[in-house]
Amino acid sequence: MRMRPTARDAGQDPEGEQQAYELRAELDELLRASRYASQRERRLNEAIRAAPGRQRPDGDLLRQLAQARTLREGLGARCLQLSDRLEALENRLRSRQSESQPAQAPPPQDRPARPARPARPDIGALAERVAALHRTGAIAEATELLSRAATGLDPADAALLAGMLSRRGPTGASLHLARSAARCAPEQAVAMLAELRELGLAEEAAELFHAFWGYPASALPALLAALERAGQGADGATLLWEWGSAPTQELTALATGLRRTGRHADVRTLLRQAAGRPTAELAALAAELPAELATVLLYELAALRPPVELVKLAAALDTSPELYGRLLAALLADGARHRATLAALRSAGLPTEPAAAPRSRWGRR
Repeated sequence: MRMRPTARDAGQDPEGEQQAYELRAELDELLRASRYASQRERRLNEAIRAAPGRQRPDGDLLRQLAQARTLREGLGARCLQLSDRLEALENRLRSRQSESQPAQAPPPQDRPARPARPARPDIGALAERVAALHRTGAIAEATELLSRAATGLDPADAALLAGMLSRRGPTGASLHLARSAARCAPEQAVAMLAELRELGLAEEAAELFHAFWGYPASALPALLAALERAGQGADGATLLWEWGSAPTQELTALATGLRRTGRHADVRTLLRQAAGRPTAELAALAAELPAELATVLLYELAALRPPVELVKLAAALDTSPELYGRLLAALLADGARHRATLAALRSAGLPTEPAAAPRSRWGRR
């Protein structure tokens, strides 16, 4: 006697179909919850940024924001897990159907691989971990944890952690976190600076900005460009003002680097800041700079310094005919304005006319 074929024998799997239905329903609920968590996180962010007078954000709001972000990330991870399970189940069901109807079953379609999603950490738990390490005397471990957080977290998360630590964390922890962010790539460090200011963390923002002063000359052009792109041009101008008093060799390296990267306006700003140095230092700087930059410096000095100081500078440059000639050219370019300076040079017995070009050894032909 022949047995009648069952639904499973015909390639159907009622239990699998029911499981797939339940997974789809659960996934829909989780997606709605995830969207709600994202909306709540966005509203809390807006509430923090709308704090009157850019005051330090309320600790309860920061805690709620951390909880909303953790919930949203947890829901997102659960959605991915369910999606993977549902995809595997649907593939199995299609495969079973294909085995029972090979002539009619369409070839399975490979889905594109889903990119891996990195975990974003629980900021609240991280703040508590730092505090616990301080309480147990593990200061070095806490410091290392903060350093890793500054460079490894998204700038928004790092700023949020700084906000939590500034209110209830160990003394100086938020400042160390902010200061450590200066070791990030310029774009990330500048983004962190903007996030700290957005949260009203003025002390932490100042700590990070002061750490920018320690950048070597070779790294400063990229930092200035990042500040410019972020709309923080005033910060760049402040850095150049500080560098205007740097040692001659370091200032020369920075000016050369700025010129090499095409930041000519920054070169002029930097050399204009340096124009307030004592005469002896200016003469040494002019001798150290490449010829093009030395000319820029001397023209700035001709425009900014009074006649008595220009005469002192000319006397210091008299042993270098090339540099003296460039200073004189800057003065003669606007002779009416520099009439008093030129008269003072004549009184001091210094040349006021450009040196004659050397004649050919063969003379006139």
